[in-house]
Amino acid sequence: MNTIGFIGLGIMGKPMTLNLIKAGYSLYVADLNERAVNEVCKKGAISSSYAEMTEKCEVIILMLPHGKIVMDVLFGPEGLSSHLKAGSLVIDMSSISPVETKLFAEKLALQNVSLVDAPVSGGEPKAIDGSMAIMAGGTDQDFSRALPYFEVMGGNVVHMGDVGTGSATKLVNQIMVSIHLGALSEAAIFASKSGIDLNKMYEAISNGLAGSAVMDAKIPMIVNRDFEPGGKMATNFKDLRNIKDAANALNVPLPLTSMVEDIFRGQIANGNGNKDHSYILNYYEQTANHTIRHD
Repeated sequence: MNTIGFIGLGIMGKPMTLNLIKAGYSLYVADLNERAVNEVCKKGAISSSYAEMTEKCEVIILMLPHGKIVMDVLFGPEGLSSHLKAGSLVIDMSSISPVETKLFAEKLALQNVSLVDAPVSGGEPKAIDGSMAIMAGGTDQDFSRALPYFEVMGGNVVHMGDVGTGSATKLVNQIMVSIHLGALSEAAIFASKSGIDLNKMYEAISNGLAGSAVMDAKIPMIVNRDFEPGGKMATNFKDLRNIKDAANALNVPLPLTSMVEDIFRGQIANGNGNKDHSYILNYYEQTANHTIRHD
């Protein structure tokens, strides 16, 4: 089927829709941001109500900020569930908790509607070039149904298992990303205060054991003091809270993640939520009384 719905045209969602349009899919789209809707419609999408979208589309993709909004979009007074036809497939690519994912899947199953949870990693650049990592949870049949869309939007697509395993894998990803961001910031401050040029530091160690995708993406931003968000601090902090909730439910201690969560909490409290998550650097600059200068 070449007609699909897409709800959520933010930093990640908008380029994802553009890649689907380029691949030949007809899209019915919705978002509270009228400017984003207009931009996508100029490329060939159709602005739509939820009722019209469910009438025209048997597959609807969600890319939303957090679980409460997903709940509202699916089950609010005028939500999708009021209109979804039996046999439809909802692909939720938002980053939410596995507990929420399983609850939503159970509620949709009562209407004979399937759900695949398929959060992503890679940030805005990989959303733009269609090379995101996609980690999906759902039945084999539902995953196969969603796979053609995933292959347009992502470069690495893995079926993790049952519903909820995609969301859980994204939390694993965010544990590692968040701790990497903290470690990179700590190392950058140490290097800078030692008189080391950060570009040369990157050149020296990026191909060794310490190299990482986080370093590749974030060292240029740190060096250039460019903190326009590819991934917002507020979004990362939301993921960290989901991680903490899931870890508590599983009785898993996460001491390093908890430390980084507190750093993010402080940055959010100081009004930095809309900066790129690499701005965790600000905490280390303040505590070391040292600012990495852009020359």
